Amino acid sequence: MSKKITAGYNGSEASSEAVRWAANEARTRGVPLRVVTCPDLPPTTSAAAFGTGAVYDAERSLAEVNAETVRSMIGESHPEVALVVDIVPGSPTSALLEGLEPHDLVAVGASSHEGAALFWVGSTTRHLAHHSPCPVVVVRGAASRGTPDRVVVGVDGSESSDAALRWAADEADLHGAELVVVHAWDYPYRPTDVGSAQGHDITEVDAACTLDTAVEAARERCAATVTPALVEGGPVDALLQTARDGDLLVVGSRGRGALRSRIFGSTANSVLDAAAVPVVIVRPDDA
Repeated sequence: MSKKITAGYNGSEASSEAVRWAANEARTRGVPLRVVTCPDLPPTTSAAAFGTGAVYDAERSLAEVNAETVRSMIGESHPEVALVVDIVPGSPTSALLEGLEPHDLVAVGASSHEGAALFWVGSTTRHLAHHSPCPVVVVRGAASRGTPDRVVVGVDGSESSDAALRWAADEADLHGAELVVVHAWDYPYRPTDVGSAQGHDITEVDAACTLDTAVEAARERCAATVTPALVEGGPVDALLQTARDGDLLVVGSRGRGALRSRIFGSTANSVLDAAAVPVVIVRPDDA
């Protein structure tokens, strides 16, 4: 269970969605919420050090407006949530990472808009996914506005996907949601003869065993309804086709072995780019 939830806010609608999602989650978990807003200034409180007092004052004033917007938004919608809003000049990534622990949760918004919102989606999100000691949630879609209908998790038998499965099972239990466990498999050769057809069938059976193991582990961990999904094809397409509006999608940060690690890392990045629902990136030590 998370000790606290941190969210980034930069005035965009995407970051508002992230803050609302984080507030819902904080209320459900009974943990405090920290929201970070970062004026485009060096990490100093000195206008003289910045060099241009008027610019410094303008950026600082905008940050104060953002902070007050968050206080008002959460105060009206989630008054029971213990809220702290920090104005931290400098890098949003550094500000969001500050003080995070393995059992925390950090949320950022996703947007296709240009400008500041893109910065939060692109470099900040990817840096967080690589360096955060806790799960990272990239918020978008209907599930950002309340309890998820389902929690969908991708598994491949790796340590990272095992951690994602544990986190997803706990999340499904927390919200009383269905847990959908997805395993994608692919046979790299065309079944043009008896031998290759047998190879195709053996590969499918092996994939089914991997999925069965994950489903059994999920059912032992949580009381939620667990639904298996064995999908022939690539992992990105399998996850994107399974997830639907209102779901929460959970993936591990990397896969099994050196080659699989690169492949699954690519999967996580591709899912982040293309998913229409909130995506949670879980590292091996996060759950």
